[in-house]
Amino acid sequence: MTNLGKANRNRGWIVVAICFGVMAFTFGARSSVSMLLPIWQEELDCSGSQAARGASIVLIMMALLSPVAGNLMDRYNARLVIVIGLTALASGIGATSFVTDPVYYYLLFGVVGGVGWAFVSIPMITAAVSGYFERMRGLAIGIAVSGASGGQLPILSGLGILIAAIGWRASYQFLALIVAALAILVLFWFKPPRGESRSSQPSRVDDLDTLTERIKFLMVNRTFLLLLGAFTLCGFTTAGVIDVYFIPYAISCGFTLVEGSTAYGFHGLGNLAGVVLFSWMADHVHRPRLLASMFFLRALTFVLLLFIEADIGLMFMFAVIFGTLNFATFPVIANIVATHLGVRILGLTLGLLFGGHSLGAAVGVSIGGWMFDLTAKYSWIWLLSIVLAALAGVFAILVEEIRPKRTEGGLVDGMVK
Repeated sequence: MTNLGKANRNRGWIVVAICFGVMAFTFGARSSVSMLLPIWQEELDCSGSQAARGASIVLIMMALLSPVAGNLMDRYNARLVIVIGLTALASGIGATSFVTDPVYYYLLFGVVGGVGWAFVSIPMITAAVSGYFERMRGLAIGIAVSGASGGQLPILSGLGILIAAIGWRASYQFLALIVAALAILVLFWFKPPRGESRSSQPSRVDDLDTLTERIKFLMVNRTFLLLLGAFTLCGFTTAGVIDVYFIPYAISCGFTLVEGSTAYGFHGLGNLAGVVLFSWMADHVHRPRLLASMFFLRALTFVLLLFIEADIGLMFMFAVIFGTLNFATFPVIANIVATHLGVRILGLTLGLLFGGHSLGAAVGVSIGGWMFDLTAKYSWIWLLSIVLAALAGVFAILVEEIRPKRTEGGLVDGMVK
């Protein structure tokens, strides 16, 4: 195994810190859609489903481009991919602040912004950080990815206050400047690791040199297909409906924008706790059963969501519990992927899985908007989500557990646990 030196570890922790900030602001920007849907309906003179279409286009772009970004990261380097993503995201968000027509909103927020979110996502950050570490790889990835959850409380709550104070257009312009500054930071401080960053142990995917060969290998792999099915349904029930419709639903229940956005921020704190807890559990318990139990519990939380109108405390309780079960599914899935398929095609594999997640989310956004336009209620989308979350649990429990042998020094299939 390659022994990554002190220089790589030092570079790695700088990258972890940068990635934490990148995740916080990119996920905060994406989650802001939930706050802005009612405003966009009024200012752009469109229906709920039309306003949500921009978010749906983002998710379609992520579904299409996540595998491309993952393959580019496997072939080239993380800095290139992340700089492209942040530049596109800053351009999309900044330009969106000037739109007055839904068509330009779809093009700028949906297409241009969608490129950014596809190239800067949890799978890309996971693959990027992995190359700097052998020891403490899991800890490093957990800290970097936690920016997507823990960073949301201050950023999303602050953005909600900023929108209330100066309006969404000026707030988006300010957010675009921050994202552009992050792109510059990555360009100058995100130095690639020295030497070979992958395991030197032989792998059954070592000889798959072309993208076509790698995709063919994955498309006949039972574990990959089951995880793809589970993670696609996961996308429907999280990014597709909760990320987009939770705050509008809270407002329809009589809560204010600030109360709804703050509750969603607590959902981010739940994410942070869940990522740490379930990442640790994945090293000690049967991982497919763990993943399945998370999806089954998520189905139950949607039942709780149906009753939040009764009490603001119940809304915050749902946000924390759901958050604990939200992002935490990804490190468990990544853990399974690493031991079943190896790290040499980690970027592509996670990119394809995230593409399925985004496609499921896009369907969720569209169906959620259609159901609301038809019934003027959000309860039907929550009921559908109960069924789909439970089905994701069924897919997960069908995955075969393969625990690699632990060798001296704690190495597992070339990865330090």
